[in-house]
Amino acid sequence: MLPFALQAVSECPAHADLALALGAEFEPVLVDDAHAELDALAGELLALRHADPRAQLLGCAAAVAQRFDAAAEPKRISDRCVLDDLLLHRVLERNSGNVLPLTIAAVEAGRRAGIPLGIVGRGREQYLAHAALADPHVADLACPGELVDLDGREQEVGWQCAHQLAALLLNRIAERTERIGHLTWAVQAAELRLALPVGPQTRERMERDLQRVRARLN
Repeated sequence: MLPFALQAVSECPAHADLALALGAEFEPVLVDDAHAELDALAGELLALRHADPRAQLLGCAAAVAQRFDAAAEPKRISDRCVLDDLLLHRVLERNSGNVLPLTIAAVEAGRRAGIPLGIVGRGREQYLAHAALADPHVADLACPGELVDLDGREQEVGWQCAHQLAALLLNRIAERTERIGHLTWAVQAAELRLALPVGPQTRERMERDLQRVRARLN
C-alpha cells in the first residue's frame, strides 16, 4: 500500500486507498482483509450493474445498510476504541462505523462493481451520490430508505474528492482525541492534514492548530 504522504500529493487517489493509508498511520492495517471485505460488498452490487441510476443508488445504499450499522457519535470513548468508527479498515472488520467511512466503502464497492458513485456534501454532512443521476437525489447512509432530495440546495453541497474526505476524517480524529486527552494522536492527525493539498489560508490555519496541540502535549 502506498503511504499516506505519497497518496496525499497524487492528483486523484481512490477514496478507499487514501482512507486505508490514513488508517495505517495510526496502526497496522491488514490490507488484504480490507480489500476482501470491499470485494464482498462489491459482489452484492453486481446485480445492479444494468439497473437505472436511481435504482443503483437505492440498491447500493440498501446493501450497505444490510451489511453495516451506521454508528452515531459515541457518547463515551475509551483509548481502546477511540478510532473504531472512523478508520476504514476497522469499520470493514467490525461491520459498523461512522457514516463517512461507510460512504467511502460504498463508493469503492460501486467502483469495483462498475457503478459510478461518489460523495457530495459540505462540512459534517456527506451523502452517497450517483454520477449519472440527473435529479439532485442522494442517499443518506445514516437513514437508509428513501433518497434525500437536495433540490434547491445544489449550491450548498458539492462533489468531494478523496483528499477532502481524508481531511474530514483527520478533523474528526483530531477533535476526538484531543477531547479525551489522547494528544499524541491529536498531534499526528494535525500533522497528517498538512500533507494534503490545501490553499494558503487553510494551511496557515492548520499550522496554527498543530502548534496549539503540540503546546498542550508539551
